[in-house]
Amino acid sequence: MRFLDIRNALVQSWISGDFGLPWAKPGKDFDPETGEPWAALHVLPAQPGVATLGDTGQDRHDGVFQIDLNWPLNTGDSPLLAKADEVAARFKAGARFEAPPQTETLDLDFIDQEYAVYVPLCVLIRSCGVSPMRRADNWNRMSITIYYSAWINRAF
Repeated sequence: MRFLDIRNALVQSWISGDFGLPWAKPGKDFDPETGEPWAALHVLPAQPGVATLGDTGQDRHDGVFQIDLNWPLNTGDSPLLAKADEVAARFKAGARFEAPPQTETLDLDFIDQEYAVYVPLCVLIRSCGVSPMRRADNWNRMSITIYYSAWINRAF
């Protein structure tokens, strides 16, 4: 369950960051409170590539962890940029995050053990940047784009 492990490591890193925003869980309904800032998380994997050869080699999994910050209209870009700076400090290039161990689950209203893994997997952050602010669904939105990589043993 390596794809799940990567998602879990990234989502857990967001939760552990304690950014003080309600957030939309992947694949779950979310109804933001009117006038209150919130975030949406998206894990966007790319096609894996072969990192080393052989049956016990590794595949490199790259992708984007996108965090959409949503603020009320007419608040300008300053609060979005301030929160983006806070998030970028956690997801700086070189940071590493592990998927939660098998004995832990994340409190996300998902099925028990959905976030459990047998062998902790490390996800490496390669870069973090932001999009220009835009109007989307009656919110000021700025997307934080976090590029990640993880190396997965083919033997698992």
